[in-house]
Amino acid sequence: MELHIWQIVLIALYYCLGESAWPFGSMGTWATVNRPLVSGLVVGLILGDPVTGTIIGATINIMYLGIISAGGSLPSDSGMAGVLGTAFALIGGLDVNAALALAVPLGLFGSVLWILTMTAQCFCIPLADKWVEENKPNRLMLINLWIPYAIKWVIRFIFVYVVLYFGSDAVVKVCEMLEGPAMDALGVMGGLLPAVGIGLMLLTIFKGNARYFLLLGFLATSFLGLNTIAVALTFGIIAILIVGFTPEDFEAFKNVEDTNDTAYKLISKKDLVRSWVRWEYYNESCYNYERMQGLGFCTAMVPVLNKIYAGDAEGMKGALKRHIMFFNTDHNFGGMILGICTSMEEQKKLGADIPDEAFVSLKSGLMGPCAGIGDTLSQVVLLPTLAVIFINLAQKGAVWAPIAYTVLFVGIFYSVGYWMLFVGYKNGGEAVLKLMEGGLFDKVIKVANILGCAVAGALICSYVSFNWNVIMMKEEVEMFNLQTGVFDAILPNAMPLVLTMGIYYAAKKGVKSSYITFGVMIIGFILGILGLIA
Repeated sequence: MELHIWQIVLIALYYCLGESAWPFGSMGTWATVNRPLVSGLVVGLILGDPVTGTIIGATINIMYLGIISAGGSLPSDSGMAGVLGTAFALIGGLDVNAALALAVPLGLFGSVLWILTMTAQCFCIPLADKWVEENKPNRLMLINLWIPYAIKWVIRFIFVYVVLYFGSDAVVKVCEMLEGPAMDALGVMGGLLPAVGIGLMLLTIFKGNARYFLLLGFLATSFLGLNTIAVALTFGIIAILIVGFTPEDFEAFKNVEDTNDTAYKLISKKDLVRSWVRWEYYNESCYNYERMQGLGFCTAMVPVLNKIYAGDAEGMKGALKRHIMFFNTDHNFGGMILGICTSMEEQKKLGADIPDEAFVSLKSGLMGPCAGIGDTLSQVVLLPTLAVIFINLAQKGAVWAPIAYTVLFVGIFYSVGYWMLFVGYKNGGEAVLKLMEGGLFDKVIKVANILGCAVAGALICSYVSFNWNVIMMKEEVEMFNLQTGVFDAILPNAMPLVLTMGIYYAAKKGVKSSYITFGVMIIGFILGILGLIA
């Protein structure tokens, strides 16, 4: 396939977009535009083959079902893997397994760029502190957003542009040279790699009684032929029935009443929403190892602080200093903390005796539990559940599947986040703690674990390819076939299950995901070259 300059430019710009807050906010963009499921469609459109691009992107996405960005870590960059993996697959005419084998190293390199970015953005903090000391809050958006993005976009654009410009012809030539055993081995390697994504996903959900549902989902697909969507719907209902929700579980929500009698005395609802939008969009624009989301949280507070401390320079400076400290939590639950802090700032300005330590204590006390619940619900429950359903559809060539996935994720995510903002603002920290201690969140997570394990079992059967190619022939007659005669006779898809669980236990023992990935790639390539796996 001939690659034009305008196509290279568009693909490079799309990758930059996937690494930004636009168009759906920090988490919204990372969970949609940055995902291979979505980028496969877009890159396919740019290169003139949206159907194949969608299929390739969906296949690559399986590898990244277990990738969770928490605590500033990013084991692999799904954005780079999806964009460049799909592009090179279409350019070189690779099948989906070979495309996956090519995409994984690119994703690992992208994680290196992430680490360098997190480190470099620490140098923005002294300038931000200087502007806080000088009481120049409106400049914080410059250092939190525009300067970091200008640098990140230039670096990322140049990298992808250069790789595609100089690498596309090389990919075609390499693919032509590799025709035969080497290309077959790449296909074998790609067939094994989805086990890595599924195995890593199990780290967060394979616990308690939910573990038994992995085998049930596996057996339902192996013997009954249920696809992942059917397994998700069936076991989702079963999980709800097993866990059991009672009216008492929702009492914490019913008992939460608006107790903030200072609400909207100094700010308007519009001001609060403006701060929340800033938080959701730009909380990680200058994400760094020194303050994490601290600068993003402070920048988000500026619209409400400008109203609360209008004409009070010292009060404004004190508030900025309180909120530019270290902070790191889930995006939706972080909005709830932003609402609580806004309420406390209003009360403080109206005369309440709230010391600076109270803000620090509240934020540090809530950010850990909120991250634990929020990250689980958004990254472990919502994101992979929707992804599994729409990956299944996308692999059949449904180009609308990535769009539907994006609309659903963004709609659900922001609906919850908007509600959480006002729970925090109107009810304060005490009500929030009641909600978290009420037990409902725990039950939701239990349901998610059961559902996730059942779907993981189905995924192993559907997407991990591990078939022995050990055959004994006599006078051109097959006398023995290791795969059909032994493994399929005992338990179909047994080897994919063994491989996936082996990866899970290796990761649980602390083996780095990058080591596991490269190990699987090497084993797959060697066995493929030797012809032991088909």
